[in-house]
Amino acid sequence: MTQAQLEALLGRPLSSIEVTNLTLYLDIANERLQKILCYSVVQDVGAQRFFTAREGYSTVFVGAIQTITEVKLNGVITTDFTPYLWDSRNSEWFNSIVFKETLEANDEVQITGTWGFSSMPGDLSQLLAKVFDLVSSGISSDTNVSSKKVEDFSISFDTNLTAEQRLIDSNIATINKYSLCNIGQVRNGLVC
Repeated sequence: MTQAQLEALLGRPLSSIEVTNLTLYLDIANERLQKILCYSVVQDVGAQRFFTAREGYSTVFVGAIQTITEVKLNGVITTDFTPYLWDSRNSEWFNSIVFKETLEANDEVQITGTWGFSSMPGDLSQLLAKVFDLVSSGISSDTNVSSKKVEDFSISFDTNLTAEQRLIDSNIATINKYSLCNIGQVRNGLVC
């Protein structure tokens, strides 16, 4: 993301400190966004990533991937899969691959391809800009003021929430749209 893009998304010019530390702050913001979404959105061409299958499922959630060059299941190249973005097979990027057969526990899936986004979606870019703003401001929590009253005017702060948690709460729709953090790990099996 460029300085001009960040300024447009934030609706303000970057400070001289933000300009000087742009790369560092963006790296930290991308790390925090990775923690929030449970995968990296940074473009990585030709990289190999490894995943462990869920027992009894045929879907492996992998994060944002544009193109898939090779898939290995337990070390053997396979073509018995289809890339998906949730329920859609027609997309500019995908977040899962669905095998034709169900997988066993601890099956290892190795995927080589172009990871991340060639052009990050607008709402996700906006979220990254907000995380950048949080990083550059250096705020990890709000003040210790829990209540203040002047005549008939009063203000209270929720001191239990960090600034990062507030950011997550106010952007939950975008996070839910892209996140893989809440993918179920329900195991199939017999009932005794």
